[in-house]
Amino acid sequence: MANSVSTLLSKIKYDRKQTELTSANVARADVDGYTRKVAYAEKLILRDSVSGIKQSQISRVIDKVIQTQTRLQNSKVGKSEIEDSYYTRLSQLLGTKGDEASFIHRINQFSVKMTEVVSITDGNKKRETIHAAVTLANQMTNLSDQINDLRAQADADIATAITTLNANLESIKDYNQQIVSFTVNNLDTSNLEDERDLLIHNSTELCGIKVFDAANNNKTIALESGDVLATSISTFPLSYTPASYILPGDVLSPISTAAGINITSTFTSGEIAGLLELRDQILPDIQAELDELTRVVRDTTNALHNEGAAFAGDATLTGLNYVPGVAVPIDPSTTISGQGTLRIAVTDMNGTLLDYKDVPLTDGMSVGGLVSDINSATYGFSNIAGDFTVTQLPTGELQISSTANKCVAIGAAGTTKPTISASSTYDPTIAYGFSHFFGLNNLFDTDNQVVSSSAQVGIANHLKVRDRFSTNAANLSVGVLNNQVPPPSGDCLGLTESDTTIAFQIGDTLRRGNLDFLAAGALSVAKISATEYATRIMSLIQSDINRSRSTQEVDERIYEELTKLAQYKSGVDPSEEIIKIFELSTSQSITSKALNIVNSMDRDLMTTLTR
Repeated sequence: MANSVSTLLSKIKYDRKQTELTSANVARADVDGYTRKVAYAEKLILRDSVSGIKQSQISRVIDKVIQTQTRLQNSKVGKSEIEDSYYTRLSQLLGTKGDEASFIHRINQFSVKMTEVVSITDGNKKRETIHAAVTLANQMTNLSDQINDLRAQADADIATAITTLNANLESIKDYNQQIVSFTVNNLDTSNLEDERDLLIHNSTELCGIKVFDAANNNKTIALESGDVLATSISTFPLSYTPASYILPGDVLSPISTAAGINITSTFTSGEIAGLLELRDQILPDIQAELDELTRVVRDTTNALHNEGAAFAGDATLTGLNYVPGVAVPIDPSTTISGQGTLRIAVTDMNGTLLDYKDVPLTDGMSVGGLVSDINSATYGFSNIAGDFTVTQLPTGELQISSTANKCVAIGAAGTTKPTISASSTYDPTIAYGFSHFFGLNNLFDTDNQVVSSSAQVGIANHLKVRDRFSTNAANLSVGVLNNQVPPPSGDCLGLTESDTTIAFQIGDTLRRGNLDFLAAGALSVAKISATEYATRIMSLIQSDINRSRSTQEVDERIYEELTKLAQYKSGVDPSEEIIKIFELSTSQSITSKALNIVNSMDRDLMTTLTR
C-alpha cells in the first residue's frame, strides 16, 4: 500500500512539472530564438523495483542539420541583402538610361549643343553650350562624390559590423561559461542554450561561422577560415580601423585577427563579405569607369578646343602648372621638344587679326627658352595694338597676355600642327598640341590633373568647366585661326564668322567618334564614342543591380523555407501545448482521486485491523 501511495505521489509531482514546462512553452512561444522544451518520464527504482516516476532532464527540440543549414543561409542572406541595399541607392543615384537627368543624357546634350553652334557670333548658342558643359561637369562630380560617399559608408558599416560581432563573441563566451557550470552541476541549461544559439545565429548574418561542440555543452566559435573567435575561456576579437576621410583610390583598413593576421580575403559570406566586396571591388569599379569616361571626355574636348580660337575672347590665357610627362610643377628649366610652327595672335572684338608671331618648335628646348623665343620673335605686322607678352608665373603656369587688352588666339602657321612632348628629343607618342600641352585653352579642368594617356584616379570627382568660360561664354573656341597670311580669298585676317569647325568636331567626336578607352573597372578596352561608353557603364550597373536583386530574392525564399522548417521542428504550437496542459490537468485529477481511494482503503484497513 505504501508503495502505491509513493507511486501516485511521484506521478502527481511529474504531472505538475510537465504542466510548468508546457506552460513555459506557451508563455515564451513568441520569444525570438526560443525552442520547444520537452522532458519525459523516468522510472524510480527502489530495491530493484519501480517505486514511481520522475521527470527527465529538460531538453530542446532541435534538428541540428536544419539549424546548420539555416545558419549558412542566413550568411548568404546577410551578404545579398547588404549588397542589394547599396545597389538600391546606386539605382537612385544613376536613374535610367532614358532618364533626362542621367549622365548619359548630359553628355549627349553637351555634344548636341556644340554641333548647334553655327556662327562664332552666336552668343545664345554658346551660352547654352557652356550651360550644358557646366551641368555635365556638376553631375559627373556629384555622382562620383556620392559613389565615394557610399564607399565611405561601407567602410563605416564594416567597422560597425565588426564591433557588433565582437560584442556577440563576448556574450557567447559568457553563456558558454554559465552553460558549462550548469551542466557540471546537473542544472537545466536549455534556455541559456537558446540565448547562445540566438547570438550565434545573429552572428552568422554578419559572417560565415563554424560551430564546434566541446565537453560539458561548451561550443567553440570560429570563422570560415578556421580562426577561433570564442570559447568558454576567451574571445579573440577581430580588429578594424575605419578611415576618418576617404579619397577615391585609397586603400582601406584590413580586417585582422587578435594576432594581427590580415584575414580580409577569407570573408566569403555574410554582411561583412558583402561590404568588403562593395568597398574593394564594386564601388571602386564604378569609380574607375567614371574616371575613364571623364578622362576621355576631358582630353577629347580639350584637345580640340585648344586648336580653336574665340571670337571676342579673353585678353589673357593662363595654363596649368603641371604638364603631361612631368610629375612636378614645371619651371623654366623643364625640358621639352616640339614640332611644327606655333602661331600666337591677337584679334580685335570682331575677330580681325591685329598682329601675330610665328615661332618654330624644336628639340631640346626648355620652357624658359621657349618663352624667351616667343617674346623675342618678330611680329608679322608690327601693329602695336597686336602686341602680347608670354610669361611663366612663379607657380609654373604659362601666361599669354595682350598688352592692349585685345583677344589672344593660338593656332598654327602652315599645315603642321605645333605639338610638344616632355622629352629631350621630340617623341610623337607622348606629344600634345602646344596649347593643350600647357593647358592654355582647356574647357574642362580636373584640378592639377593634366591630359594623360593613362588612367587617373578620382578625376571624375573634380571635373569642372574653367571659370573663364562659365562666366563668359564668348571665350568658347568654336572656330580656328587662319593659318595663312594673307588668308585665302574671301576670308578675313583672323577668324571667319561662319567657321564653327571646332565646335562641330567636339560635339560630333563625343557622339560618334572612335575614342580610345582603357580597361577600367568591369569594362574592357574599347574604341567607341563617349556616349556609347557612358551607356555601357549604365547598362553594366543596371545588370548588376538586377542580378543582385534576383540573388537576394532567391536567398530570402530559401531562408524563409528553412526558417519555417526549423519552426515546425523546434517551435512551439500554443494550441498543442494547451491541449497537453488540459490532458495533464485531467491526469492529475485522476491520480489525485486514485490517491484518495488508496488513502481511504489504507484508513479502512487500519481501522479493521485495530478492532
